[in-house]
This record gives sequence, C-alpha cells and structure tokens, in this order.
Amino acid sequence: MTKIKKANQKLPFYITSLLNSAKPADRDNIIRSLSNNGWTLSAISRSVELSRERVRQICETPIDGPMPPDFTNPTPPMYPAKVEREFVEPSPEILARLLELKPMAMQVRSHATRFRAEAEEYTQLIAKAHLEDGVTLYRLAKRMGVTHSALRFRLARYGYKTSEKGQSRVYTPINPKNRHSR
Repeated sequence: MTKIKKANQKLPFYITSLLNSAKPADRDNIIRSLSNNGWTLSAISRSVELSRERVRQICETPIDGPMPPDFTNPTPPMYPAKVEREFVEPSPEILARLLELKPMAMQVRSHATRFRAEAEEYTQLIAKAHLEDGVTLYRLAKRMGVTHSALRFRLARYGYKTSEKGQSRVYTPINPKNRHSR
C-alpha cells in the first residue's frame, strides 16, 4: 500500500500555468479538485501565489460548475508505506536462565572468583541470544531490566564484541587469568 507524500509537493507545470491563466471561478474549482485529490494546501498556494489560508478558504466551499475541458487532475507524489519490522524475541528458556543468573553475575567484581562461572554463563547466553538468534540488545535489555549499553559493555569485556575501530580504553577485555576455565 502506498501513501501520499505530504512534504515538498510540487504541482506539475501544466497545472500551474492552467491555474494562472484560468478565470477566478474555474481556478477555484481546480483548487478544490486538487485539494480533494490529496494535494497539500502549501503546494497549491505556491502554484497560485495565494496564501495557504486563502486556499483553505476556497477549499471549504463546494465545487460549482464544470471543470475546464483541458484539466486532468494529477495524482500527488506517492511513496511506499513503511514496512513493519519483525523483531526477534529471546527464547523463554534463555530469558529465564538469564534472569536467574543476573543477580550473581552482577556481583562479580575485578579479580574476584566468586560467581565467576555464573557471570561467564550469563555473558555466553547474552551472546548466543544476540549474535546467533538475532535478538537486538535493546529488546534483550528491556526483557531483562538492564540497559542495552550494559549488555554491550559486558559483551565487549568478555570478548564477544569489539569496538568499531577494534581498540577502546573503555571496553577492555577481561584478563585471561581471571576468566573461569571449564
């Protein structure tokens, strides 16, 4: 389904010349017809050199009399309707496990070994949902109750993502000796 483009409409030249050469009654009928066909008041007013308000007033009155014989009502420019995006949802099993691991993973600090295995699994599940299943970080963050930048940071820290230039002072990877080995 296509929609009428409402911004930056410009009437064809032959309509502009017809509007400027027509008698006032014919001109008003053409203006009403153009407006009824979907042309904006701004596009019509630029062609006729009347104010938008005056064109609106003309359009409020009904069409009286026949149209000029050389008038064919052009259709306004169209653009395709926006395609609705399909968003991938995280699987319920992964989401449930992520919510279960989240409190433990949030407690891991610096070189601590406490809950390190849970934090590794938590990050691995985030990476699987995002990189393999195609769930956006924003959607995943909304479902988990965290920010998407926190998830991005975690993925960078654990080596699943890199910054655009490949180096960052902020997103530094975890020291390999501090990683949990399986």
